[in-house]
Amino acid sequence: MKYILSTLLLLLSVALQAAPKWAKTATKSMATLYALQQRGDTLKANAFFVEPLGTLVAPFKPIQQARQAWVVDAGGKRYEVSRIQGFNSTYDVVRLQVADVKKMPALPIVTEAANSGQVVFTMPQAKADQVTQVEKAGEQAYYTLQSAAAPDQAGTPVVDEAGRIVGMLQAPVTIANAPNYALDIRFVEALTIRPIDANHADLRQCAIPKQLPADAEQAVSFLYLAGNLPASERLCYTDDFIQAFPDNPAGYIQKADALVEQGNYATAWQTYEQALADKQLAHPDEVYYARSRAIYSKALSGDTLAAEGWTLQQAQTDIAQALQLNSQPLYTLQQGHLFYAQKQYEQAYTCFMALTQSPMRSAEMFLYAWQCQQQMGADKEALLALNDSAMAFFTKPYNVAAAPYIYLRSNTLYDMGRLREAINDLNEYEHIVQGRGLNAQFYYQREQMEVATRMYGPAVNDIQRAIQLAPDEPLFRAESASLFIRLNDLDNAILECKRAIELDASLSDAYRLWGICLREKGDKAAAREQLQRAKDLGDTLAEKILNEL
Repeated sequence: MKYILSTLLLLLSVALQAAPKWAKTATKSMATLYALQQRGDTLKANAFFVEPLGTLVAPFKPIQQARQAWVVDAGGKRYEVSRIQGFNSTYDVVRLQVADVKKMPALPIVTEAANSGQVVFTMPQAKADQVTQVEKAGEQAYYTLQSAAAPDQAGTPVVDEAGRIVGMLQAPVTIANAPNYALDIRFVEALTIRPIDANHADLRQCAIPKQLPADAEQAVSFLYLAGNLPASERLCYTDDFIQAFPDNPAGYIQKADALVEQGNYATAWQTYEQALADKQLAHPDEVYYARSRAIYSKALSGDTLAAEGWTLQQAQTDIAQALQLNSQPLYTLQQGHLFYAQKQYEQAYTCFMALTQSPMRSAEMFLYAWQCQQQMGADKEALLALNDSAMAFFTKPYNVAAAPYIYLRSNTLYDMGRLREAINDLNEYEHIVQGRGLNAQFYYQREQMEVATRMYGPAVNDIQRAIQLAPDEPLFRAESASLFIRLNDLDNAILECKRAIELDASLSDAYRLWGICLREKGDKAAAREQLQRAKDLGDTLAEKILNEL
């Protein structure tokens, strides 16, 4: 009887120690992640496959500053990591996609949270364990296990008795005899790349591309938010987009833009042509507009691309095609800019005025029309009418957006001889910008208007302000001397003449004004000396004054 009992106990012990049926698959699903860092060293971590076509779960930290990553599976085969599918730096977890995988062993994932007291197994030994506490991790769970934490286990799966993955073991905390912690695998499964992740701070040092969102609208947003990334990185995303959404022009347009940024105009042209050749492409007008815009932009920058067909004429042809397919105000605006760039001002004016009757009606459209009319030599009254139409979009008290339009109207009023009104506009402009961007030329311009209207007090203040902003400009010193003469302050006028000559000994105006001051002071001999210097420098007005003396 004793023999039978001991045999039964032995058989029971062996049965309890036998590995679960799923352990072999779990072992094969495990891998080692290698991440080559930007600084040159390689970090290593545990990882495991959760999907037969190569979806991998691992700790995030090795990936954060990786320039390349790969995994080696349980059989010793190497696979390159191709995309980041989702990540969370707080919980130190990342979901990755590896390339060139046909079928990989992987356990199923639980559909519900584990319960406190539930039996689970930790890998790689498939050792029996128990959940002692369940907490929240977002919408999912975070588990405390009965077992003691071990550094070499971080990143391995936790499996339930049915052979389903429950969670991923976390890196142990730095507390003696700390227990194991595991993150609910459903938390990892829910991780995705969102549009805002295109420039996520946690991945700025990572060269591994992110996987585009599965939703087309979100993928488009991702492309636009990735617009400030290096062109080489953006090209990866645009190719992914074209493959996922071949009927959406955004991928082709963004790809061409990146190629233009690289100076690869020939391939950019091929990309546009590839898009336009696709009969299933939605909104080909957007491609024509994008190419027209790209050509126009490069032409404005001074690039000579005529040999490759990148001419303003081609841009004009493209925008005409876009308008034929879809008469959008935005395309009319582009057409107007192209007419203006080719000095076809009447046609440009027609485009801009048409836009004043469209949803794009704005002060800016009247500004563009004003520029066309100015180039065409239009009547000043017509120009002022366009100025006033632009100003009608603003109400007092004016904000900074109105400033350029007020300044422009001031110039028109000045050309019309309506100087007081022009000065009032400049005063308003100065009030709006509050010193930001006001340079010496502004104060000199207003001083000239003030002198013409005999507003000598404000004129003195403005020319002195101009001198403060540009103390090395001799012309402003000479202008200050001229003002002092008008105010009969001859001593200060002479001082300004001397300062002007110190800055530029060839400035004839300074010698002539000095001579005038001396003449008014009654020193004709000294006056002749300065006027002769001005005459020698070609000053005809000084010669006339000399003759009168």
